[in-house]
Amino acid sequence: MTAREHTALVGHGGVHIVEGAGATRRHALHLVKLVVPVDGPLEIDAEGGRPLGVRAPVLTGAGVAHSIGSPGATVAIFLPPDGLGAGAQAAARGRVLALEGAQAERVRAAALDVLRGRLDHAAAHELMRACARAFAPGGPRVDPRVLRAMRRLAEQAPARPALGPLAAAEGLSRSRLSHLFQGAFGHPLRDYVTFLRVMTAVRALEDGTTPARAALEGGFHDQAHLARAVAATLGRTPGSVARSHFVQATATPRAMLVP
Repeated sequence: MTAREHTALVGHGGVHIVEGAGATRRHALHLVKLVVPVDGPLEIDAEGGRPLGVRAPVLTGAGVAHSIGSPGATVAIFLPPDGLGAGAQAAARGRVLALEGAQAERVRAAALDVLRGRLDHAAAHELMRACARAFAPGGPRVDPRVLRAMRRLAEQAPARPALGPLAAAEGLSRSRLSHLFQGAFGHPLRDYVTFLRVMTAVRALEDGTTPARAALEGGFHDQAHLARAVAATLGRTPGSVARSHFVQATATPRAMLVP
């Protein structure tokens, strides 16, 4: 039976609930991801580490390549590493981390509260905030020039961004901006650009745009190029993402069926 999925996006973060078994291919996302198992263990395979089977909530840092699956329902919380998820990113930078003790219980309780109610924009935001509070503010302060450049990139959502002029507007060279970005987040600036392009294309697919046109809107050469980028970033296919309404400007309130 196909798993049912419910998604709410809040800014560049959000909440994704899977009812039933689900799994992703190996991928690396420019977001901090916290996955809470509802029933059954999580099966995680992270690059450079041994496969894990755990029943605890698991945190993956932004840009960490991994695959994840579960025989039962899961709640995934996505936090921007430059804002709400800064503390979580500092805790998991470059690795996959299974939470323990009070921290794990706090995160699990917050996820179950959403499952017992309705998933809408407000509930998703509160869950994100609750999960962020489970982690101490962390890491060195990100250079404000990098944050401003990121915001402009996200606002423009360009298919093929001109990073040189963007860096120059902050008094930086392109290479210096890239260096500062990687120092702050642990993975290349080009990965963030790919993330934005993928999300542009997926939003177009969700709006009913043909795959060929969506690929062009995201700045990809063709549908095959788009499919590879979506798999590398989200661990899924463009079709499955669009069908599950993975991208929504505002979530539709709906009751969860998971107990």
